[in-house]
Amino acid sequence: MPGGGIPNVSMAEIFGILNITEDSFSDGGRFLNPEQAIAQGTKLLQEGADWLDISGQSSNISAKLVSEAEEWNRIEPVIRHFVPLGVRLSVDSFRPYVQKKALDAGVQCINDITGFSYDDDRSFLKEHFSKKQTSKLVVMHSHNKGIAKENSRLTEANVIQEILVFFRDRRSELMSLGIPESAIYFDPGMGFFLSDNPMVSFKVLQDLSTLLLEFPNMMVGVSRKSFLGKTLGGISVEEREFASLACEIHLLQIKIPWIRTHHVLKLRQAEKILGLCQNLR
Repeated sequence: MPGGGIPNVSMAEIFGILNITEDSFSDGGRFLNPEQAIAQGTKLLQEGADWLDISGQSSNISAKLVSEAEEWNRIEPVIRHFVPLGVRLSVDSFRPYVQKKALDAGVQCINDITGFSYDDDRSFLKEHFSKKQTSKLVVMHSHNKGIAKENSRLTEANVIQEILVFFRDRRSELMSLGIPESAIYFDPGMGFFLSDNPMVSFKVLQDLSTLLLEFPNMMVGVSRKSFLGKTLGGISVEEREFASLACEIHLLQIKIPWIRTHHVLKLRQAEKILGLCQNLR
């Protein structure tokens, strides 16, 4: 066994975040060049990412919409590079134009911040899954079904029930398109996707086990989120690394199957040590 007999314990599949945008809150502008984006994607894979989660449109509260064509042009070269290598790719997009092109290009997962609740035609999903039921969809809950906003009616008292209702509705519609339930993953959203009150996000983290009872296929992303910075006195994005990891260890402990992060290597290291502490072999 490699590493002097120390087992490699995988508790979750890790999605490495690759933002090919100008205005992502954590790394906007760093990977707009395709060569830089491919290099960063390669680095995330080397650090232990199971998937690359690629975005060409930022979704934070100050983000500006780019055209659908521009969004696709940003991510296409990266997709074309990694698909022939057998890398599992997820595309983070809420636009059907981009979603369809990504699936046609060989992407295996679509991660939608609107939970596929947009008004445009979704028949392409039915057509795709009639041919390839191994693809995956991530339904994210968002209080406004779109780019994150500050104003929200969600509270600590109602947030879990609101998420459950949203997930049930989305599951029902997607399954009516012939998409198997096993292909659908659910993301409760965090930070401004829930509320500008950080305690709403912490309420969701506290009650994830309740959500897992009905929706065991779950993705959660807390990495560098605003609710962490607010809770710790307004610390910068760059200073949220340890807070992010603390939350992610919690996700490992309650057996969230998919975790989305900027800090792949640190999460893999924490996962290995946690597994040894718990005698998981």
